[in-house]
Amino acid sequence: MSQQHGLSLRGSLSRAAQEWRYITQGPWSLHDVGQFWSSVTDYDDVNEGTYSYYRRFTNSLELAGDLIGRDNLTLDIQTRTGYGSAAWAERGFVRKAHLVDFSERMLAIASSRLTEIGVEFEAHVVRDFPLPFADNTFDLVLSYETIEHIWERATFMNELARVLKPGQWMILTCPNVLWEPAHWLSAILNIHHSEGPHRFLGRGSLLSLFRSSDLQIIRENSTIILPFSSSVSVSIDRFLERNLPESVRRLIALRRSFVLRKRDL
Repeated sequence: MSQQHGLSLRGSLSRAAQEWRYITQGPWSLHDVGQFWSSVTDYDDVNEGTYSYYRRFTNSLELAGDLIGRDNLTLDIQTRTGYGSAAWAERGFVRKAHLVDFSERMLAIASSRLTEIGVEFEAHVVRDFPLPFADNTFDLVLSYETIEHIWERATFMNELARVLKPGQWMILTCPNVLWEPAHWLSAILNIHHSEGPHRFLGRGSLLSLFRSSDLQIIRENSTIILPFSSSVSVSIDRFLERNLPESVRRLIALRRSFVLRKRDL
């Protein structure tokens, strides 16, 4: 075995052990999550041009754009590099964004992005619950691929519902638990960045959390059958999304997207 191959093998074994710890050990804190994401220095580089990444934003806009009014006071929870807020703001849905993240590094990148496109915002580093906002503050809450990184999931959902105004809207996306092995393998093989501390949730667990937080599902869909970025793969993926029964997509698709509404008082 060559020295280079040995180093590569040792690196893969080390990553495998780390990924195993991420998906088996707990509890973890918001501080732990923030430390992990601050260590991901190539987040935008990895996701640039990645179909499955951008689809979370384009799909949710397609799914909810006709329901949600303009100029919303918006909470973007675990904003990472701010692309979610930017996507909604560029289409006129955001009056002002409150960016929340557990990572100072990610929050700094998000702040730069929104400054560049001229969106009014405030940035908040959060390391514990409750969130630093009054009850019934926001018109729109964006939660992209975040709930799986929260150990205290019930507290997290209750907090998002608490700060959302009655009758107003939340966008929540998360991976299908069926895809956990694919994420694990891509991190081990250094194809994609790790997910850090996380647990993917089954749909039943999500529905229970929504009910207990007094959130109604208004719309839902499941997207990404083929997570590749070539034009041929994207075309086939969109064809499958249009033509597979919802029951099949719900079972096998990578991403779940929900449009949630807080019940009126």
